[in-house]
Amino acid sequence: MMETLLTLGPWIWLILAAFLLVLEMLAPGVFFMWFGFAALLTGVIALRYDVAWQWQLIWFGGLSLVTVILVNRYLRKNPMESDAPLLNQRTAQFIGRTFALADPIENGRGSVHAGDTIWPVEGPALPKGAQVKVVGADGTVLKVEPVIPDA
Repeated sequence: MMETLLTLGPWIWLILAAFLLVLEMLAPGVFFMWFGFAALLTGVIALRYDVAWQWQLIWFGGLSLVTVILVNRYLRKNPMESDAPLLNQRTAQFIGRTFALADPIENGRGSVHAGDTIWPVEGPALPKGAQVKVVGADGTVLKVEPVIPDA
């Protein structure tokens, strides 16, 4: 009875691989996929050869480690590029753009209306409505300089 509980057949590994690969599609990131590949390879090895369950666990652990290390090395040399690298850096998206001050800059602080949000700004004293150019950002505060009109 105890022997049947400790048996890991190839189908268990193939089901685990399918579960991990589906989980990868549902969860953000690229993490479960490598364990799914390791489970798939372990299932193929267990299907092809009569391997004891202890060795199957060792194969799974070793293959998991190898896939994670290989992918880590590959991604360090070939980082993934995004078509929107500033997607989650809203303030960085405004650098270089020009806005009119929504509130005057007094004591170094004011605000601009950018998109659908009013953003706090830091810069030299300027009246409301003055044109400013965003030159940097510190957290959610935009660093601005006055726009000097061409003569």
